[in-house]
Amino acid sequence: MKTIQKSAFVASALTSLLVASSSNVWAAEGFKVRYPSAGTLGAELALFDVAPGLIGSIQVNDTDIRQINGNDGNQASLPPSVNAKGVSQTALVSYQQTNHVMQFLLGYVTPKNYAGGQIAVAFNLPYAINESRSLSFPMVSATTAAGRATTPGAAFLAGLNTQAAANDTSTGGFGDADLTVAWGRTMERLKVAAAVSVGLPTGNFNSTSTGAAGNPAINIGAGHFYSIRPSGTVAFRATDDLTLGARVSFAMNTRDTVDQWRSGNFVASELAASYRTPIGVFGPQVVIINQIQDDSGGLSGNCAGCYGANRYQSVGAGLFFATKIKGWALNLGYMNTFKASNTFLSSTVVARASREF
Repeated sequence: MKTIQKSAFVASALTSLLVASSSNVWAAEGFKVRYPSAGTLGAELALFDVAPGLIGSIQVNDTDIRQINGNDGNQASLPPSVNAKGVSQTALVSYQQTNHVMQFLLGYVTPKNYAGGQIAVAFNLPYAINESRSLSFPMVSATTAAGRATTPGAAFLAGLNTQAAANDTSTGGFGDADLTVAWGRTMERLKVAAAVSVGLPTGNFNSTSTGAAGNPAINIGAGHFYSIRPSGTVAFRATDDLTLGARVSFAMNTRDTVDQWRSGNFVASELAASYRTPIGVFGPQVVIINQIQDDSGGLSGNCAGCYGANRYQSVGAGLFFATKIKGWALNLGYMNTFKASNTFLSSTVVARASREF
């Protein structure tokens, strides 16, 4: 059992730390944030000893977005649009999207000679195999200035049809890369780690996202800005088989260099428990993300900031399993985001293969 803990999950667990510090779920201005909302802490808890050297991993994420929620935590509606007659018009948004994304990570781990711990550096590059979206407006309403219900205008309805058609699409390509530096130290039954990640704007991004040629409705990248995200992790081995852990991250975003909007800073917390068995480790994990600063500026094309503060909040829970197959560390995970404000309700399946070199 101890052999499994020290060797089978070396690549898997360290990669979890590096992916947690470098993986993207895009930007808050578009109802998303740069954080791996599927969770990565669980498999990392299995490891208390890390061998120095090169580590590589390939990860596949399949995400099913089933709904977009507004500020009140319910299904989102478009911001009201007032026409020349003073009629306020809005529509309920039905939003579905599936994302199939691969992530390629290469890292290096030093020996234990830095304040009693090890330093790891990694570069992570995501590639969207396919991101497919559908959008519709199942309920449209209009209200006069006097508060009476009326018929929506033809121009408003035509605009909805145009928007729905533009979002019935799919795309693919490289996303935003990340560079991560992490430090970790093991002390008897306690393990601590700290990391800093820098998100790089390498993915394609268009603020207007009209769906026209050369301007896809789905953005692969987060925006023309950088993200800096320090994090701290603590793991406690309660018994020889049971390990408990927590991670807190704080993300800071620079201003978009093209449109001058800024996605607000946020805090992400993860909790997980890892139980070791003869065939691998498994356990539950929870991810909580709260944006603590308003978005500002507003995209030039997407409603020019009419969503206001647009503070992202989400809670997700899931399970993970990690084992070793012929020298490869394999991670499987599932996460369901069941509570959300200004973001998506979704479910994600993750498969990651990691190896030491």
